[in-house]
Amino acid sequence: MLLVGLGIAAGAALLAAVLAGSLVAQDRSVERATARVPAQDRTVRLVWGGIASGPGTDVDRLDEVSRSALAPLVRSPTRAMLFRTSQSNGHLFDLGAIDGLSRYVHVRSGRLPRRCTAQRCEVLELGGSGPVPKIRGLTLAVVGKATLDSPVPFGNLITRETYASVLSSALLYHTAPTPPLLLADGVEALARADVFVPTFRSYTWAAPLRPGAVHPWSIDSFARQVTQTRSELQSKSLRFDLTAPLAQLRDANENGKVAGRRLLLIGGEAAALLLAFAVLAATGLRRDAEAQWRRLTWFGARRWQLVTGSVAEIGLVALAGAAVGWAVGTAIGALVAHRAGVSAGAVLGHSVVAGRGVALAAGIAVAAALVVLLSLRAGSARLGALTVTPVDVAAAGALIAVVLALARGAADTQSLASERGTGAVLLLLPALIVFVAAVVWARVLTPALRLLERQGRSAPVPVRLAALSLARNPGRAAVAVAFLVVSLGLALFAETYRSTLARGETDQAAFAVPADFVVREDLTKLVPVFQAAPLKRFASVAHATPVLRVSGNVSRLEGSPGLTLLGIPAGDIPRIRWRDDYSSLSRAEIAQRLQPSGNVSLHGIRLPQDARRLVLPLRARGDELAVRAVVVTRTGAAVGIRLGTTTAGRLAAAVPPTARGGLLVSFTFDLTNTGLHGVPNGGINAAAVAQGTLRLGSPRVDGTELPLDFAAWNGTGGITVTGPGRLRYVVTGDAVARFRARQPTDDRPVPMVVSPTLASAAGPGGVLPVNVATGTVVGRVVGTVRRIPTVDEDVVIADGPTVATALGAEAPGTGGANEVWLDVGGAREDAVAAALRRPPFDALDVTAHDALLADLRSEPLARGTLLTLAAAALAALALALVGLLLVVVSDLRDERGELFDLEAQGAAPDTLRRHLRLRTGFVAVFGLVGGIATGVALAALVVALVTLTASAGSAQLPLLLGIDWPILLLGLLAYFLLATFLVSATTRRAFRADVAGRFAEVGT
Repeated sequence: MLLVGLGIAAGAALLAAVLAGSLVAQDRSVERATARVPAQDRTVRLVWGGIASGPGTDVDRLDEVSRSALAPLVRSPTRAMLFRTSQSNGHLFDLGAIDGLSRYVHVRSGRLPRRCTAQRCEVLELGGSGPVPKIRGLTLAVVGKATLDSPVPFGNLITRETYASVLSSALLYHTAPTPPLLLADGVEALARADVFVPTFRSYTWAAPLRPGAVHPWSIDSFARQVTQTRSELQSKSLRFDLTAPLAQLRDANENGKVAGRRLLLIGGEAAALLLAFAVLAATGLRRDAEAQWRRLTWFGARRWQLVTGSVAEIGLVALAGAAVGWAVGTAIGALVAHRAGVSAGAVLGHSVVAGRGVALAAGIAVAAALVVLLSLRAGSARLGALTVTPVDVAAAGALIAVVLALARGAADTQSLASERGTGAVLLLLPALIVFVAAVVWARVLTPALRLLERQGRSAPVPVRLAALSLARNPGRAAVAVAFLVVSLGLALFAETYRSTLARGETDQAAFAVPADFVVREDLTKLVPVFQAAPLKRFASVAHATPVLRVSGNVSRLEGSPGLTLLGIPAGDIPRIRWRDDYSSLSRAEIAQRLQPSGNVSLHGIRLPQDARRLVLPLRARGDELAVRAVVVTRTGAAVGIRLGTTTAGRLAAAVPPTARGGLLVSFTFDLTNTGLHGVPNGGINAAAVAQGTLRLGSPRVDGTELPLDFAAWNGTGGITVTGPGRLRYVVTGDAVARFRARQPTDDRPVPMVVSPTLASAAGPGGVLPVNVATGTVVGRVVGTVRRIPTVDEDVVIADGPTVATALGAEAPGTGGANEVWLDVGGAREDAVAAALRRPPFDALDVTAHDALLADLRSEPLARGTLLTLAAAALAALALALVGLLLVVVSDLRDERGELFDLEAQGAAPDTLRRHLRLRTGFVAVFGLVGGIATGVALAALVVALVTLTASAGSAQLPLLLGIDWPILLLGLLAYFLLATFLVSATTRRAFRADVAGRFAEVGT
């Protein structure tokens, strides 16, 4: 019974260690996720707003109440104050103060202010513009100019526009003029200034929540404390408001909670493996147990007494094994928590020694006792020609449970977080699958052994003996094979699942960043990519691929929430990181289908680099229109040049510097008035219309005629060409009236590769109109992709220059690329990454593929999961070897009588040793084949059922079964060599005595 108890103890220890370790990993993951949240977004902030008049408004009393309320939540909050925007001599200004101002500002000129006093208050000027306000009774002295290093002190008390001008990290793009912000050092004196008593002010006490300050098990209590504190404060004054980053904390905890439940797979594997080992050990005791029952029956013991004694003995062993194992697992969990810097008591108190943990330990003891008892005492029944055992019935029930689990569908982040039985399914799923596989394989073994015996009758004597002995008594061999199926199957599953998750991390990084670097506009700085640097500048550091990304839709397409249009130069598509299941087409095939057959660049008239004045000769008859020339600049932006109205006779305007050297692509004609003056009913159901004819001459720049070929231009939006330079117009406000250059995309649809949903919506010939914000692109579907990197929804891929021209034809300036994908190649990634951190690229959002992959791999939950799976694979492989050794030892002990008979009949000791080795080898081979089949099936089912990445997030793309062949083959080789060594070493000393010994049967 010692081996049985040790098997149960090992299973309980591993499961307890997984429970505690998963909580430690979850806690570290929450800490890491919290640290990544910007300080201003994870700040606990208490705000009071009002005027300094009346009871309860004294600044010292407010400070005392606020700090006392915040003490259980954060340490050392920073106090700040801000007056409502004020006016002095017609100029606006913002005035405030921070305790410990030097910690939050960066002085650019001058010096830090001294402590503010009632008579003189030195301040720093931050952003904005305007004179220093003159305030009666208080002297404000500006002693320096500075920027604010952090928005923590004020939070949302300052507007986004003001932050854009005062934050050190902000850039002066797209910022509107704002009043200056004057900050003093110290709230006390400024708050008591008599001149500001009737002025509304806001006091704030704020402190960022430290990473690690809140744990997964304390988030609910922290949220409850925040709510109770807010209620208590507002019961004293409704002017108080308390905010805390509860949403950020819960988001950070969600993945950790999901990963903890996903680790139940490993816990279920451990429990199944060790219970199977206990069954194998108990089967070896079956003959002893039956002999003991016979002896006790001879002495008069009744059946209920025998059953009670067996249950008590096995229950005691199971209980002791589970208790010892749970204690060992608890100790391991405490050690892991200590090494991770987490409170061991808190971790254990919320995992292994919590009510759920104790219940799980008790469940292991009960399950182990039942399994061992059935292994020792289970009988069988006959159904016709079939013999049915309780194990067969249990396997049928387990199969039904597996089918129901699969029918529930995939377990993603949401279902795992919902706690509606998914955790229990994951805990039981590996055990159920391997149990069914083991029973099926054990059933297959009997006919297979009989076939082996018939085929081996002409084989050498050791082979015939091994096959015959197994075929005549397959019971013990079936149990051994079933155990090997379980252990080797779980070892293969653990390793395959580990390599699948590792592959998933690589695929996830490649999906998010399909090049070495992806450069986009930083939405906090609003600097367009090619405004920060031209494409040539990017090309100087790496191979640069300009990419257009724009959202759109197909009109009234049911089941599609929207699409993303990606314009990528066809020649660069083979550079994208790719996975074979993205499409039945290869990257080269997609590139070939999208490759334009000729020049697709935007057509127009190139303006000279030194252009100063543009003149358009024009004669008009009819209603007045406003005329603009549209020029596309070198950076791809569009510039409109207002030339005047058609009544002028001669249109002219200065060429802006940004338009010099640009491409003149069109002239637009706009209504100059609504035409609705005096129309009854307020113009309801009436529309403004301008009609007439135009005669255009060739435009001139600085007196030089531009080569405008009127035959290569056409009219749209109400403009009709009636002859060279002759136009008829009917212009309304419903469409943009243009006279523009013909473009290569005017006469043919744009080739597109689209997702299947969009392909099904295409019309005859594959024609598919795609609506984007600036117009409609008519495409022709030439292939399909199931998914494409960086896009989670329906997608359209087209050649970048082609789609840019198609968009620019109707809306000039809208088809330009807005991303750059950089491919480095070689060992220059560090140098390129350093260059992208320097101006002008530092104004952009840069994502590096290798950095993202390293981040995914370093995530605590991912590392913990992969390491645990690797340890589980090694443990299962080791137990398979121990089980094989136990088979050999049991054969030498329990088959002593049969072996003596063979020896007495003349079988040589060497023949008997080879017989035992071959017998064990047959069992090992059957178990190995079944284990491989079970492992592959289990891994495939779990990968299909649990659609999570290693870090427990829902996969953006499906996980693919990954097999690390070198590791797998190395493991199989190690198993073969170690198994051969153990079997050889164990049987080497057998049958070495000078005289054969005869041993009595056990129990007689």
